[in-house]
Amino acid sequence: MHTTDKGRTKASARMLERRQLIKMLGATAFLTGVSGCGGSDPSGDPPSPGAGAPGTGDVGAPPRIDFVPPSGWDYPAVIELLPFGHGVASGDPLADRVILWTRVTVPDANGWRTERPQGLEAVDVRWVIATDPALTDIVGGGTVRTTRALDWTVKVDASGLSSATTYYYAFGALGRTSIVGRTRTAPAPGDAVDALRIAHAACTSYWSMDFHPYSRIAERDDLDLFCHAGDHVYEFVDTKGWYRARNDRFDLEDVDFRKWFDAEECGRRYALYYSDPDLLKAHQSLPFAIMPDQHDLDDETNPETGVTFTEAEAAQVFWLWTPSRPPLPDGSGAFGPSPSPDDNIAAVPRTAATQLYRALPYGDLGEVLLIDIRRHRDPEAPTALEQLLGIAQTAWLKARLLDSAQRGVTHRVIVNQINLSQLRVFNAPVPGIFETLGLNPDGPELYTSGWGGLPEARDQFYGFLRDNGIVDNVVMSGDSHGWFASDLVETSGLPAYEPLTGGGTQGVVGVEIVPSAFGRPGGGEVVAGSLYEAANGRPVHEDYDNYRRAFVPLGNATMRLVEPVAQLANPNLRYFNWRTYGYGLAHLTDREVVCELWEVPAPVRSDAQTLIRQFRSAVGRPHLARDFAANPTTGLRTAAVPSAEPAPATDRLTS
Repeated sequence: MHTTDKGRTKASARMLERRQLIKMLGATAFLTGVSGCGGSDPSGDPPSPGAGAPGTGDVGAPPRIDFVPPSGWDYPAVIELLPFGHGVASGDPLADRVILWTRVTVPDANGWRTERPQGLEAVDVRWVIATDPALTDIVGGGTVRTTRALDWTVKVDASGLSSATTYYYAFGALGRTSIVGRTRTAPAPGDAVDALRIAHAACTSYWSMDFHPYSRIAERDDLDLFCHAGDHVYEFVDTKGWYRARNDRFDLEDVDFRKWFDAEECGRRYALYYSDPDLLKAHQSLPFAIMPDQHDLDDETNPETGVTFTEAEAAQVFWLWTPSRPPLPDGSGAFGPSPSPDDNIAAVPRTAATQLYRALPYGDLGEVLLIDIRRHRDPEAPTALEQLLGIAQTAWLKARLLDSAQRGVTHRVIVNQINLSQLRVFNAPVPGIFETLGLNPDGPELYTSGWGGLPEARDQFYGFLRDNGIVDNVVMSGDSHGWFASDLVETSGLPAYEPLTGGGTQGVVGVEIVPSAFGRPGGGEVVAGSLYEAANGRPVHEDYDNYRRAFVPLGNATMRLVEPVAQLANPNLRYFNWRTYGYGLAHLTDREVVCELWEVPAPVRSDAQTLIRQFRSAVGRPHLARDFAANPTTGLRTAAVPSAEPAPATDRLTS
């Protein structure tokens, strides 16, 4: 397992630490709920004879299941929630259906890689979906089977639902029930929807900070969707990302700290993330739409065996572990029919696992398009745009954009892994800053791993949008670990572009917001790390407190010099901040889109958040105009918060 004795010892502390979740969600009510759900009670006593799971594949009474982890079992999970120790999640909603997800986790003395935990070869899992958090008005449900081949994950497509409606759902297995999740379907054409509200984040690194920004998102009861632009789960920990490990809780050989080498270790990394109380709360509260970036699907070669865990294999784990809707394997981006309520969504074959681009229609107000600029590049394709996106994805994207415009859809929300707008090289006020930041100092653009590496592709894309009058586009990007807000235009200076109004001879074809990371180092911390290494001759690692106290202020001061110069050189860059952390939010109506940047203190946990910028962009005249009298937008719904207790142990869930 590559897990040292020290790592295993610290893992026990890690599981105990996760009990803070109970405090967050309401300990007394939660434990009271568990004691009446079958299985073991909080005291650790095993279940009574006959308690356990149907569907084990054995004839006769199901086995007795002990949910108290034995000594040495160190799989990341919220122990008090077992067997649903990673909560519940939903995602990729359509007008009549939504993906629901959970995992069955059973501790076993033989370790986390065991083939048959406590003798189980399969587990039947019941699920229900209802219009109320008490799950009394049930509108759907079924029973699905999970096995080790699915990494014990459960993924169903709850169909036959009403559009633009909030629902609640839960799972049951092994005599216990999960917590109750909340989700929401997309609007259908013609629905009387006044606004769409979409939150947005990227580059969420578990080891780099507490995940409390996820809780700030979860607390918003009027969101329709949360979009993640990539690096949702990281395969590595950088030298400045030891915030959670600064008490020597892990070492470089710990399986949860080093890079993954196979599908089980990749799945375990998701388990680590999904057992975080803040991310668990966000998954419980609203549907996700995720486009993985390079770190999510990193391929790694095991130095001991020489075997390579490939990008396609990592993509298979992504489909198992996320509430994401797999498109058909033909490259069309279309979805197939929903399986039966009693069938798990099939595992995606390796040959189709990297077919990730897809679209989620959101009625008359919006169309959410998740594009992939990493994995379909074709240097032999006839046009630059096709070289970047691939011929099939380019055809799909253009067809979806044209179709949405012809249907009269107001906004297109494009989830895009790397900044679409250019960041041109400028005369930096600090010598060597570009090299320190790992950027291209020779130009013409600083970011060359995406659109900036093939600017002709960007120009062709903008030209297509302008030629077809498709200009009400909101691009939600990631990767750059900083705040960027931009007008989308080929040439950022006069006369083509006029920055005060967004006018000019060329015309803006949309706006872009990039939220800062959840912990991955922005420019300030990258500079701070370089200063630390120069002063100390070694990486930051466990000297994290000294690094933050003595070097991060210097790095941030450097960025305060760089940021305004970058904006002067890039007039369409309406806001730039490479020092702080947080998430974005877009409030879309038939008149405008309001883009908000919400800063959350980091890395130490905090309940605070601050609206640091608010921009308005009028329909038909895209331009990020700063609202100096910023007033945070709100939605019209008042949906009930999911309960802290597990679902009632009704026959629909536990029989």
